Amino acid sequence: MFESRRRKRRDIFEIIREFEEEIEREFEEIIDRFLGQYEAKSMWGSDGTLEPLIEVKETDNKYVIIVDLPLANLKTLSITGKYNTVEIRCQLKKDIRLDRWIIQRQTTFREYRKTVMLPEDADVAKFQVRKYENFSIIEIIVPKKFRL
Repeated sequence: MFESRRRKRRDIFEIIREFEEEIEREFEEIIDRFLGQYEAKSMWGSDGTLEPLIEVKETDNKYVIIVDLPLANLKTLSITGKYNTVEIRCQLKKDIRLDRWIIQRQTTFREYRKTVMLPEDADVAKFQVRKYENFSIIEIIVPKKFRL
């Protein structure tokens, strides 16, 4: 009888171990949920493209996309609006070559390329561009579609 009672009692270390495992599972689930909201992707491509830094601001009647294009030749700037996306392309003033990366031996960048997705109320066919050439920054103003 004493022996059967002892078998039913759980060891305190077993309880602690189960508790630690449960906390670890919960923590991993929270991290997976958090990271699932963000797509981790490279800001450069093997085809010699770089992704510029951007910021999208929304006002009552427009979206403003601010794009940082250091060392870009703004004379080669190409912006197209289709559906609810704006595609930005611009050649660099000169090729930028990086040697001795950990993963890759050598990489040469020639162009900036970025596609920005906007909400469906963006009228991407009517965008306007402001260039701040001294700072290699452009501002793309995309009006919102008029709603009745």
